[in-house]
Amino acid sequence: MFEDKKILEVLKEILDVVRAIQRELKPRPLTAAVAVLFSGDFQMANNVLVFNVGQTSQASIVPLLADGVTPSGGALSNVAYNFSDPSATVVLNSDGVTATCTGVAASSGAVGGTATCTVTDTDGAVSTWSQGFTITTNAPPPPPPSQLTQSVAVQFSAPTP
Repeated sequence: MFEDKKILEVLKEILDVVRAIQRELKPRPLTAAVAVLFSGDFQMANNVLVFNVGQTSQASIVPLLADGVTPSGGALSNVAYNFSDPSATVVLNSDGVTATCTGVAASSGAVGGTATCTVTDTDGAVSTWSQGFTITTNAPPPPPPSQLTQSVAVQFSAPTP
């Protein structure tokens, strides 16, 4: 009986070691953050879109490593964009990952939205993210003049002798 008890104790110790090893082998996410990038005439800051009524922009979520700059290479799934303000629309594209943003009316300032996703890193680790973003929609620029002539001048010819 003593031997059976000793064998059980040894087996329990072995099981504890195996469980500790399994915890260490479990993949940890490479992705440390995500950012929403917007296309435009110039490079926008992460998570910020400023555009005019009538303009469009493409939004995409980029998984980032701990440095906050380098893409982690993780694959996105379960992507959703939440933005509810009459100044702009944010509509998920058919690819299920990017969204088209359209300026509809001037906003009174930056309006917040949220992008959510699941990231599966290259090592198989899976993580879920929620990232806030802002959209500012400016009034459209004034239309160009409807005519080219904007003023007139009286010209005189040189006097004759």
